[in-house]
Amino acid sequence: MTKPLISVCVPVFNGERHLKECLDSCIFQTFANYNIIICDDGSSDKSISICEEYVAKHKQIKFVKNEKNLGLLGNWNKCVELANGTWIKFLFQDDVMNSNCLEEFFKNATAGVELIVCKRHFLLDDSATEDVKDYYKNRVRTLENTGYFISNDFSAQTISKIANEHPSLNFIGEPSLTMFKKEALLKVGGFDNELKQICDLEFLLRLASVFGLRYIPQQLCAFRIHSSSTTVKNVNSNNYYIDHIEALLYALKLLTKPEFKNFRAYIGTNGISKHRMFVKYRLYKASRAIKNGEDQKIFDDLSSSYKQFMYKWYDIPVLKLYMMLK
Repeated sequence: MTKPLISVCVPVFNGERHLKECLDSCIFQTFANYNIIICDDGSSDKSISICEEYVAKHKQIKFVKNEKNLGLLGNWNKCVELANGTWIKFLFQDDVMNSNCLEEFFKNATAGVELIVCKRHFLLDDSATEDVKDYYKNRVRTLENTGYFISNDFSAQTISKIANEHPSLNFIGEPSLTMFKKEALLKVGGFDNELKQICDLEFLLRLASVFGLRYIPQQLCAFRIHSSSTTVKNVNSNNYYIDHIEALLYALKLLTKPEFKNFRAYIGTNGISKHRMFVKYRLYKASRAIKNGEDQKIFDDLSSSYKQFMYKWYDIPVLKLYMMLK
């Protein structure tokens, strides 16, 4: 079988509500040389029967049911593992692509480009709260409003600078709005299971801080926001890990992991100092937010893993200094 140029990866878990719309948008593309990889992670709704219905009709679909539940990121990584295309295009079960999406993405897949991102487009269901709607309509950080949008090509150095200026804010986009070379992923590694909310930002920054990215200023895909989406559930969970540890762990990874050595080189000494101050601030907040033994264990486990960052990092003067510099 001829290797496709693009593999569209659709991870599925109890996604019956929007799955048909998602798969229809995959099928009706103006681009021809692609296949579709669907991985179901143990759905208990009608998702499996919907997928089997589409497999029976469309030969370019490969459908796999995981033998055991792999979790959100485990399923994402499984999709990538099974994908045999030169390029990987994610599309989550709630999301949709325009009919010309793959065609436009591939037009931009020129020599030297490893990661492509299109303009962000959010489908806001009526179930989304007014605060959520306001955030995604008016306040979300994007490549176009970072102050660095002078070209459709963002260098690895520019992406690193933006990431340093906006710690833990996803200014790149959601996986459904991106396409990247599978070879590039193999070089930097897959999605990090330690992260739950900003796992997509961490992965995309890992790619972009090495390869840069090509930006398409067109809304070719839509990322759906609704009350049952993972994003909204995480934001509204009032969960100690999500609220206080996630961004802290992400920042610590940027400061310590070998995968981010390019990022550290690009932001320089001043940038690293700023990131360390951000960590101090988040550590202080996390230490003050502990409410029970479970929270304490989460905090202690993090402290044990990153001992070099714990010394004198909860004092009030440090917090006040950071707030002055923000």
